[in-house]
Amino acid sequence: MPSLSSLFERASPTGTFNGTPPAHLPAENGVHIWRAAVIMPFITFAFVALRFYTRTYLLKAKKYTIDDYIVALSMLVCITHAVLMAMATYNGMGLHVWQYNEELNARYYLWIGITSEFYVLGLMGFKSALILLYLQLFGVYARFRWACYSTLFFCTGYLLCNLTTEFLGCQPIRKKWEPSLPGHCINSIATATFYGACNMASDLVIAILPLTMIWKLQVASKLQKVGLSLVLSSGLAAWAVAVARWGIATYDLIGTKDRSWWAGVSFTLSILEINTGLICACIATLGPLWKLAYAQVKDWTGWSSPCSSKEKTWPSFVRKPPHSQSSEETRRPSGATVGVHGLPAGRAGGMVIYNESTLTSTYEDEYGLLDASGWHPHGIREDRSYRSREGV
Repeated sequence: MPSLSSLFERASPTGTFNGTPPAHLPAENGVHIWRAAVIMPFITFAFVALRFYTRTYLLKAKKYTIDDYIVALSMLVCITHAVLMAMATYNGMGLHVWQYNEELNARYYLWIGITSEFYVLGLMGFKSALILLYLQLFGVYARFRWACYSTLFFCTGYLLCNLTTEFLGCQPIRKKWEPSLPGHCINSIATATFYGACNMASDLVIAILPLTMIWKLQVASKLQKVGLSLVLSSGLAAWAVAVARWGIATYDLIGTKDRSWWAGVSFTLSILEINTGLICACIATLGPLWKLAYAQVKDWTGWSSPCSSKEKTWPSFVRKPPHSQSSEETRRPSGATVGVHGLPAGRAGGMVIYNESTLTSTYEDEYGLLDASGWHPHGIREDRSYRSREGV
């Protein structure tokens, strides 16, 4: 069985930058960048559209929240990044180092700088959207809220630094793509390694954050906890892509002479990373849509009981007509707030009470996530302060 080093050698042979390629030169990988740049934005746009369909038509949201706007802007960033990456293939991206001349080398590094700015903006977008969603769901728990704020501060901090050093890393700026100019540049290997490590660490923390709350929920079974964990920790997919990209980028910087070819692999993964992250930010909000589809399948296949009433089978996440609302809902004022944080009743971040080692929810969250697909909590403590205010 060939060793890992021989496989890497076979993929991109070693050599010197003298214009003479090795005898067995692998194919260019610009076509893979093109494919990823064309396909991934369409897939991501479908999930973003489903998210806004759920918010607008199923949840009847009267206004969008800040994470909705961040998702929409991130979608535009992903499209722009994909277009620029496709254009970069006409400027040396994915070619072998032996195919370069001085003019093409300058264009190549110029396009790396342009596309990297939008890549960092895409990272900032989906990370922020995921953290803000967690705050809506579990934000009433103080320690978790501060953990989310700390993670958000860390992510925006290192990504803003990345944006700055990518643009101002060389003095003069043109030295980035014209290395013959007098001046100096920061250590690109050290900065790329540092930012890559921060990126992987933040993705892992963002994926683990909701698990700390899910496994304290008083749900009926471990299977439902596993289901919630898979939905809310789907960011692990983005983390896995980030790990693969960081490994390739590190090898490109210190382990190969054919850096432009391996950079093509790395930038293909960058397209996958920001699009996968944005998809993960949308998946967690599609609970009502999946449950509606499940209810429709039950109706079409005859799984539902013939004697079940419309009120009984009405999907719990859809805004119900007045005659189907429960007596508890009709007694509660429309502007009522619950909990010490003054969150509006019915919002996704609603009444999640921390009680010793478990969490309980006093009503269903907006996205139907804490409800765990029809689960009804057992042994929930009454919120006596709320009931006393309502006179119940």
